[in-house]
Amino acid sequence: MRALILILLLAATPLHAFPVKRCINLGNALEAPREGDWGYTIERQHLSAIAEAGFDTIRLPVRFSAHRNTRIDPAFLARVDEVIGWAREEELRIILDLHHFEELMKAPDTNADAFLDIWQELSEHYRDAPPDLIFELLNEPSGELSTARAIGLYARAMPLIRNHNPDRWVLIGGGNWSDVKELSLLPAYDAHTVHTFHFYKPWDFTHQMADWIEDPPPPRGWGTDQDRRETRRHLQQGLNHKAAPVFLGEFGVYDAAPSADAVEWLAFVRRMAEMESIGWCAWSFSSTFRTYETKEGRWNTDRLDALIPEE
Repeated sequence: MRALILILLLAATPLHAFPVKRCINLGNALEAPREGDWGYTIERQHLSAIAEAGFDTIRLPVRFSAHRNTRIDPAFLARVDEVIGWAREEELRIILDLHHFEELMKAPDTNADAFLDIWQELSEHYRDAPPDLIFELLNEPSGELSTARAIGLYARAMPLIRNHNPDRWVLIGGGNWSDVKELSLLPAYDAHTVHTFHFYKPWDFTHQMADWIEDPPPPRGWGTDQDRRETRRHLQQGLNHKAAPVFLGEFGVYDAAPSADAVEWLAFVRRMAEMESIGWCAWSFSSTFRTYETKEGRWNTDRLDALIPEE
């Protein structure tokens, strides 16, 4: 049934519309300092499970900045290619996302050339890749990298990409960790540029008791009428964006949240996006915010059903 739902969604996609509808992030793997450091290593069977569940796309966060000198380490790039190849074998699209470039966030001017060099190399490396490979220039600009400064970098990177990939879909996001409020500041470079935002509101619910936060929010639930009104109000800012195709690139709830409330929030956000024909990408497949239990080789069926309900 999930496969039938996917076929119907793809058939309903208008020509030249951004094709991603239902996506999941392979987070905490290739953007960790080393794959496996954060509790998740990508395996071939994971891509099969994702496709069989009814997702049409994976978002692949990659910390290229930690695996290069003047060029990206060939062994690391080959590993990225391997995962992309697995996804293609399952007929999944791939959003290749430059993730956790922390040095760029702290010192944009100092690291701007490295950012441009990475995209010059990736643009050349993937110049002959099918259109199911999508570029995302930078995950969650933050710190010293405001939306305005990120736009300046995007303006320099886009010609490098378009030189080899004139029609490839490219995602760009705003500052403050791709907050929904930054969407209105983003330019529409061309017909294949997509504006992306991330959504974790209310933050004290989605990140409650997160162990990497110095003073994590305490336990709380979600689901009152006021909760829904506030979540709808914030999310609608992104869903109403019309300057370019828009994509919800991340949303999710940390594992420590009450399970029933987390499932309800995921379904609520997903339904709102789909009502506006906005594609979405859940965070995340495994590790934290997880939807799949890799040790047992099975989905968390409640979370999966919140994202791709059985009909």
